[in-house]
Amino acid sequence: MSVAAYQKANQNTENPRQTEYRAFAIFTRAMEEVDVEDQIAKIKVIANNRRLWLTLQTDLMTEGNALPVTLKAQLLSIAMWVGRYSSVAMKGEASLAPLITVNKQIMDGMKETRKVSS
Repeated sequence: MSVAAYQKANQNTENPRQTEYRAFAIFTRAMEEVDVEDQIAKIKVIANNRRLWLTLQTDLMTEGNALPVTLKAQLLSIAMWVGRYSSVAMKGEASLAPLITVNKQIMDGMKETRKVSS
């Protein structure tokens, strides 16, 4: 799955939070299911996940982003970590597990936000 798929999802009737959640689910599942012995496939799923985080990072830095400043700072910090860690993982020097864990924690946070605002 590519970033183009994430961007196409934006054109659907989903609200932005639903689109973000679905994108995280798609990229997280891809990392969980990749054959780690297939280095090319592994690099692709890591790169796609990193692009997702770069997209999020760009959105967080726009003036129109209405998230609280503290939350934005925390998410930007995570996004920068994902970028650094992804480079190491692409070299085969680190496991995908921490990237998967971070994505799942973000997804859990999105679920909690939906419960509170419902």
